Amino acid sequence: MKYKEYNINKKIFGEEYLIYDWKESAEENHIYVKSQCRVQKCPKCGEPSKSYHATYIRKLQMIPINIKTTYAHVTAYKYECNNDSCKQKVFMEELPFAMSSQMRTSELNLLILAVSLFLSNEGASRVLGFIGIKVSNDAIKRIYDSITVADEPEIESVGIDDVAIRKGQRYATAIYDINDHHLVALLKGRDAETLKEWLKNHRKIKIVTRDRASGYANAISEILPDCVQVADRFHLLANLIEKIRDIFREELPSEILIKDGNICVEPPGKIIALKVDPDSKQLNKYDYDNSAPIDENGNPINYDRGSHLESSQYRRQAESRKKNKN
Repeated sequence: MKYKEYNINKKIFGEEYLIYDWKESAEENHIYVKSQCRVQKCPKCGEPSKSYHATYIRKLQMIPINIKTTYAHVTAYKYECNNDSCKQKVFMEELPFAMSSQMRTSELNLLILAVSLFLSNEGASRVLGFIGIKVSNDAIKRIYDSITVADEPEIESVGIDDVAIRKGQRYATAIYDINDHHLVALLKGRDAETLKEWLKNHRKIKIVTRDRASGYANAISEILPDCVQVADRFHLLANLIEKIRDIFREELPSEILIKDGNICVEPPGKIIALKVDPDSKQLNKYDYDNSAPIDENGNPINYDRGSHLESSQYRRQAESRKKNKN
């Protein structure tokens, strides 16, 4: 069968679920799965039960195969609770790969969330559609709304940082577990008062990594004075770069003089330029003949500066100027 080529039986559905049929079209894959479970615990009292009540079928969208929209048709069982004192008479089998009332497998929901982190809901819906995942932007929003962050009062080491829900307008304070980096709490705003109220219920915290914001530092010092505060890696590097800039700013000179491709240790001396002064002694160094020029016969050539006044062009221009004045 085709499903053996993908080896998805154990990876997605587990040992207790058997793929018994597979149908494939040009755009979709349909996988038919049957439960082989024999015992289930009642969600109310926890009493194990082997009594079958009925079967039910769930249609779940799963991660695409061959870029085709893929559905799993799961046949599971309903059980009867054998505990007479329990109010839950009949309960449904819990699927390990999908929560109750869920239309997609948990693995597919994680993929949708991973893509939508970097895109808008509408953009993520379009991109996911290219790889065979049918999900609307409203469905992505519902997935976000269904996420709950479980508080852990026993936690001892956390990381605190501010995050932008909407850049420049809405901010929140995110608190993470240092050990496995999962989100512990998401507080409204990024002020110290909100953090103080949360820290009052988490007195066991011993280590906090944070940014350089003074508001967080003051809140931690006030509520948990014995807590060790550590600057996170990003802000340590930011401090280091800022310090290096200060060092170079102090040691580097305001100007660097370069001559012939080499840096001058001392400023170069001034070069004395020849001043245009007929009485200067500098002119004695030069052989300068100020005599009048001569023609080929040896006669001096005299230049009449007013000769241009007799030209026809000058006379025409002079007459034109007189007419304009009148």
